[in-house]
Amino acid sequence: MLIHFTTENNSNIREIFGCTHREIEFITYDSRRTVQNTAFFCIKGSMQDGHEYIKQAIINGAAVIVGTDETLFRKLEKQLPHITFVLAKDTQKAMSYYSQLLNDFSCYKISTIAVTGTNGKTTVTSFIRYLLNQCGVAAGSIGTEGVWDDKQQRDFPHSTHTTPEAPDLHYIFTEFVKEQLNAAVLEVTSIAIAQQRVDGLMFDIGVHTNLTPEHIDYHSSYESYKQAKLKMFRQVRKAVVNKDDKGMGQDIIDIFTGPLYTYSLKSNADVTGKILEVTPAGTQLELKVKENYYSVELPLFGEHNIYNFLAALCACLHKDISVKSLLKHAPGITTPRGRLQIINTDTDYQIIADFAHTPDALDNIVRAARSMRPNKLIVLIAANGVRDKSQQPQLLETMKGKADHLIVAVEHPDRFDRAAILHDMLKDSQGKEELITELYREDGVRKALELAGKGDIVLLTGLGVLDHQIINGVEVPYSEIDIIHDYLEEHAIRNN
Repeated sequence: MLIHFTTENNSNIREIFGCTHREIEFITYDSRRTVQNTAFFCIKGSMQDGHEYIKQAIINGAAVIVGTDETLFRKLEKQLPHITFVLAKDTQKAMSYYSQLLNDFSCYKISTIAVTGTNGKTTVTSFIRYLLNQCGVAAGSIGTEGVWDDKQQRDFPHSTHTTPEAPDLHYIFTEFVKEQLNAAVLEVTSIAIAQQRVDGLMFDIGVHTNLTPEHIDYHSSYESYKQAKLKMFRQVRKAVVNKDDKGMGQDIIDIFTGPLYTYSLKSNADVTGKILEVTPAGTQLELKVKENYYSVELPLFGEHNIYNFLAALCACLHKDISVKSLLKHAPGITTPRGRLQIINTDTDYQIIADFAHTPDALDNIVRAARSMRPNKLIVLIAANGVRDKSQQPQLLETMKGKADHLIVAVEHPDRFDRAAILHDMLKDSQGKEELITELYREDGVRKALELAGKGDIVLLTGLGVLDHQIINGVEVPYSEIDIIHDYLEEHAIRNN
């Protein structure tokens, strides 16, 4: 596409050195992905500065370099007159704008549903995608679970674990449009909002799950974290709000002026749920939508998952799908991988994996496991080297008196000492003698299985079903399911 680089419109450009019209086929911020006719955007991160990779980008074929170092650009302009250097006010904002332009603004040719919140984003996104597809609205999703179209997971570029950077995000929208999908559901994190990966987008629907402290190490304060989340609701046409959430629910209601659905399990809302009974098959729910009452049985456990279902239901109601149609398909809903996921084994006890890594999420999942009425509850929680360190001791505090056996194991140590990670988590705890500690997550998993007996639940939290751990800055392959099956096979051999 022939792109005119300009200081006008919403481009966030200050000045252009060189030819203003260039044929651009690709946009990237990674010099390793640069090819012929690429616009390379120099992003400054906490660890690296894209300006340091300009030479490599040009060698690989970059025709345009976008960044904020005016002195460097004036120098390079004279040395490399065949390259266009674009001085940006804000490189992330400029990258978002030109990513939309290069993809012919596909983001406005498909219905977009953005889900944000501390916990539940992945599950709500999965539920919405499922309900839309079952009700005849072809929908894809983008988030922690990767990229899915209306039928299967796709091998699209996915630059971060949750919300992709703008070039990848808008490429996915373009592919969805080509494949005639009607909707795209995506998880939007606070960090993605702060880094302007979704800058310039106006989502059709914005969904709020809840707000509890997380990523304070990145945002510097809880208020900054909250404001990042609130910013998204200035970029949505219709909203869905958890009325019971004390963290941010009322704040959204106060600032939002468009069509709004609220949901609740505790107070009057547009959509209200009442849990009638929890059975081995799931949860029986009485549902009130406006003034009409419905009964539905969901194959879901835990109050938090009922909230997730209500959020998804409200998003679909904004799409003008009838309650009757949605509830017809609701009994077939399933949680995504790593969210209250039962690991299939031949044991006489259950093994459940869950991604819970915040105090609130951990409390929710433990209560859900307890609602399944186990004989004993054996819980593994993670001392994590890459997550917010301030929350690690809180995980231990959350677990007080809630498990029959509690194991703390180190995961994702990155470049930190495992013993130091464990010490930081345990330093303020009382009753350490009741804990089992392991420096390696795999050893913690084996210990949990060793303690399990008939009718018990082994709840493995933190990692979910991620296929790697971060060790010394590298994603090292890791399979918890393989560790579980290897242990069970060895155990069976020893007992025969």
